[in-house]
Amino acid sequence: MRTGEWLHKTRRARLAAVMVAGATLAACGSSSGPTASSTTSSAASGGPSTAPGVTPTAIDVGAISTLTGPIASNFESLVPGVQAYFEYIDAKGGVNGRKLVMAHSLDDGGNPSQFNQLANTLINQDHVFAVVGVATAFFSPNIFLETGTPVYGYNVTGNWSPGQNLFGAGGSVQVYADGEPSINWWAQQVHATNVGLVALGVTSSNASCEAFGHGLSQAGIKVGYTDYNVAYGGNVDPDVQRMQRAGVNAIVTCMDVTDNISMARAIQQYGYTGVKQLWLNGDDQPTLNQYQSLMQNVWFSIAHVPFSYGTTAPSKYPGLVTYLEAMKKYEPQWVYDEVAIQGWESAALFAEGVKLAGRDLTQANVIALTNNITDFTAGGLTTPVNWTQLHAVADVTPPYCNAFIAVKGDGFVPAFDHNNQAFVCFGADVAKPATVTPPPGTPGS
Repeated sequence: MRTGEWLHKTRRARLAAVMVAGATLAACGSSSGPTASSTTSSAASGGPSTAPGVTPTAIDVGAISTLTGPIASNFESLVPGVQAYFEYIDAKGGVNGRKLVMAHSLDDGGNPSQFNQLANTLINQDHVFAVVGVATAFFSPNIFLETGTPVYGYNVTGNWSPGQNLFGAGGSVQVYADGEPSINWWAQQVHATNVGLVALGVTSSNASCEAFGHGLSQAGIKVGYTDYNVAYGGNVDPDVQRMQRAGVNAIVTCMDVTDNISMARAIQQYGYTGVKQLWLNGDDQPTLNQYQSLMQNVWFSIAHVPFSYGTTAPSKYPGLVTYLEAMKKYEPQWVYDEVAIQGWESAALFAEGVKLAGRDLTQANVIALTNNITDFTAGGLTTPVNWTQLHAVADVTPPYCNAFIAVKGDGFVPAFDHNNQAFVCFGADVAKPATVTPPPGTPGS
């Protein structure tokens, strides 16, 4: 279900503790994330507040995610990413003297009837200041819009826009066409001449792949097969056999991890060797550890600095070093998880809004000041997010940036790497996609 992350990656719509030598979250030089000096101070510096969930020493928030049930593996790691960030920043004194506390983490069980009830509980019974950790296929914004509650999380449902208080990790809009130049460029890099596209039969998945198919055709790349209506857990063997017969030599999937693995298994079963695959989900080390033999010849497009740079280029990406060290300390099970990092980004954005609010700590002020941020990178993890634009599709403009990684043996390595520059950015030209200079403040540039 992580296809929404693609949109956060492309801006577009797709989610930093103890740094070497004690460096802070914003060590990459951007003003886009809270630093130890700017977020921590005496409790009095925050001033009194009558906002819900706020005490002189703490700010209580809540979360709603799918932690149990058949689709939990797509969502369960977001809240650990949030909690790791809270542990990290609280160890430095919190934000303006207040600790950030995940007071209520609720599970919708993958049940579409539960979300509104749980949201009502958080706001009207638990009286949280914000909901920092929404990760579910059943997000409904209504009560949050009515109450003006700040909300942060994983946008896979396409209904986080245009609410000014809704902050999907990396941007609250889903502009499917913005991924077209990047997809076309990838196809050219891997010498794809005949592409197949396979998507789940849900809007956030099939709309993505439909846009990609349209873009590939504009670039003169043959689209030899499409199926935009795959069922969760469905049989993809027929799709694989048909693509093989059609001479497809590259596949783009807009499916969840489980279905991607099912497709890879069928590819191996039918001797469909050499076909390149671009997955929008599944770039997690535990997944690769389990399915290494199935995932060779697979590429991914991601929204953050590739994890491997934490070892190969730590001085260039100190924000990634911070993230990895904090996750290893506080949430070691989820260190290399793609949804956990969006939880971290969500928590860092919330903390930045609270920091900016200072003594005037109200929900409305946090929302307004967050929407003035133009260069948020979660302390050096993503290309700059401009929150003055990321609530309306019409406001989204190039460049569109993401990073590519590829499976190599038992690890993920940067693909098309040049001088350890993580991000590849594109203008709006779909027919002739060309890389452009990353925007100012991009990590590693």
